Amino acid sequence: MNEDKSKGRITVYVIVFLLLAAVLVGIIVFGLGHSASSGDVGHKAEVTDTSGNAQYLDNWETEPVTEPAETKPKHESPLKMVVAEAETELTDLGVELDRNSKKTYKMDLDKFADPGDTIDSFTFYYHAADGVSGLGEVKGGFGISVDNKCEAKTDNIWYQTPEDFSVRAGTSGSVTWVIPDEILDYVTVPRGSILFGYWWSDVEKIVLDRVVCHKRAVQLIPCDGESGSEINKVIKPAEPDNVISVNVSDVLETYHMPCCLTMKFEGSEPVSELKGKFTIDTGNFRGGTCESVPMIVSSDKNETELKWVLPEVIRLNADHGGKITFTLERCSLSEVTAKELVVEYALSE
Repeated sequence: MNEDKSKGRITVYVIVFLLLAAVLVGIIVFGLGHSASSGDVGHKAEVTDTSGNAQYLDNWETEPVTEPAETKPKHESPLKMVVAEAETELTDLGVELDRNSKKTYKMDLDKFADPGDTIDSFTFYYHAADGVSGLGEVKGGFGISVDNKCEAKTDNIWYQTPEDFSVRAGTSGSVTWVIPDEILDYVTVPRGSILFGYWWSDVEKIVLDRVVCHKRAVQLIPCDGESGSEINKVIKPAEPDNVISVNVSDVLETYHMPCCLTMKFEGSEPVSELKGKFTIDTGNFRGGTCESVPMIVSSDKNETELKWVLPEVIRLNADHGGKITFTLERCSLSEVTAKELVVEYALSE
């Protein structure tokens, strides 16, 4: 009987022990599970599949993503073809040439044209040095600076006419040289020269009075728009009534870059000839102002206009706190009305 009781107690102890062990194992398992769950925080990443459903990836180390700064695309202005045709000149030269000694005379091309201009021709005017003798047959030649890539060059950066010109004249005369097609696109205006040569006539000495250049500005310019300023001012080809000034800020915003200036005129009758030049303020660049070469336009109508395509370096340095000025130097009429200034511009960065 005692033996049966003893076995019963042992059985109870075993059952209690097993229950306690089961509880302990449960506690341990629960603790480990909770720890693992806590350790997964920050290791779940949400992604979206191609169907738009959210998915979670366990144990995926993720780093904060820094979005790249959004860069504004660079503005590119549309291009516009501009054609400005005019004549330029050097007057009152008074250069004496002698067929036996001083036979040639050179002039800088930038006195006639701007970089990018196309020079079509030159006309040279001269007279007998004594003012009374007849010149008879005048012979001479021309030369001009060209790019060394020009296949027609006669020297490294020079083109000389292969044949002499020959024209007849009285006490005075003129000769026109049309720039040959083979060098037309290679004439170098910056640091270039034009040469007139006098070889022979019935007199020993002649005087070169005046040189006229016919040029064209045929260029693609950046152009986002144009702005105009009405002037309606009567001007005369004599000081002080020959100057018009317009504030740059009256026609352009600070983010506008001037590319082309056009002054429009109207006369009481056809304006057969008008000569003038533009000036624009440029701050600290080139002494504060830049100007065009004086240009000549002709018309068989009452209206005419004079246009200046600004070289790029001047466009970039235009002073928006300064002025645009036009000076009338000569006109076939005693007075003419300046109607409007038009500025074609590009948006600056």
